[in-house]
Formats: sequence, C-alpha cells, structure tokens
Amino acid sequence: MNGWVYAYYVLLVACFVMSLFHLQYREVRMLSLLLAVSIVTEVIVEFIGTKGQAFFIVYHFFVVLEYSLITIILRSGIRDYRFRLLMGVSIFIFGIVSLFYSFVLGGWRAFPGINITIESFLVISWCLLSFFSITPDESSIFRHPYFWLTLAFFVYFAASVSVNAFYNLLLENDTARARHFFSVLNSLSNYLLYIILIKGVICFRSTRISL
Repeated sequence: MNGWVYAYYVLLVACFVMSLFHLQYREVRMLSLLLAVSIVTEVIVEFIGTKGQAFFIVYHFFVVLEYSLITIILRSGIRDYRFRLLMGVSIFIFGIVSLFYSFVLGGWRAFPGINITIESFLVISWCLLSFFSITPDESSIFRHPYFWLTLAFFVYFAASVSVNAFYNLLLENDTARARHFFSVLNSLSNYLLYIILIKGVICFRSTRISL
C-alpha cells in the first residue's frame, strides 16, 4: 500500500467525522452509513491483504451496498415519483444481478470489474437526473448540498469507470503496472470524491434548503 491510498483514507475518515455533526438530515445519515461501510471495508481488505489471502470477495458485497446507499441518497433529491420508483427497483435488481454474476458467472476471486462498470453507468445516470432535478430557489446552486453530493458521485464514477472496467484485463497483461495505474487513478478519484462530499456536508445548514 502506498502513500496515495493512505492519503485518501485520511480524507475518508475526515468526511465521516464531519458527517456526524449533521445527522439531523436523512441524506447525511445515509452518507455517514456509506462512509462507515467504506471504512470497515478498507480495514477488512487491508487485514486480509496482509495475510496474503484473496480479498476481492469483500468488494463483491461492497459494490451492492455502495450502489444501494448512493441510490438512496440521490433518490432523496428526485421529485418525480416514476423516477423514484425506478431507482428503488434498480437497487433490488442490481443486487441480484451483481451477486449472481459474482458467484455464478464471473467468480468471486476476480476483481468485480463488470459489477462496478454497471454500477458506474447507473449512478452516472441517476446523477444526471439529479442535476436536472435541483431547484436552488433563492440560494445559489453552489450553496445547495444536493448539487455537491451529486457532483461528488458523478466525478468519482466518471473518472474511475475506465480503469475499473479493464482492471482484470490489465492484471493479466502486466500485474505490476496495472496495480500501480489502478492505485494512482483510483486514489485521485477518491480525493475528488471526499473533498467534494465534505463541501456538500458543509452546505447543510440548520435551516433546510427546500427542494
């Protein structure tokens, strides 16, 4: 593990701690849960990795939890009942399809690149929908917490989808370079994710912004 990864671990923990001061908002509670799951996942992966055991199985389950929580967060800002229903149903469908592919077709020992790619395209779609659903009213959109939360997820998945999709293929061709490339790009994506999420959490005020 290199400094790139440890640095974004610090941002992850910082974002989690900041979210604990805004738990009166349902969206932040969901975000706190997502961050807590992320922290636990990384700790488990670190522990299993040091033992020399296959740790990709952890990510197969994490992908399902991550998609579910992110979709719930983004769904909170959507007014149209039809889209809210579609997003809710997608959580169950994605969970079933993702786990079926992992344990029946793809194998849990491999990196869940296909799973993450599907997740990425779904989340990006929900983010675009969320952007068009934001109504800042009297306040600037840059003071709107939903804008920053949506932007954080959009930037992260748009930036990381390429390397996640082809990571298994890259591992087969050049393991050392693939791991280095994945570490650098994934870390940079995580930097942006947590920095923007922190901005979004800060934007939550004692007076709730109406959507």
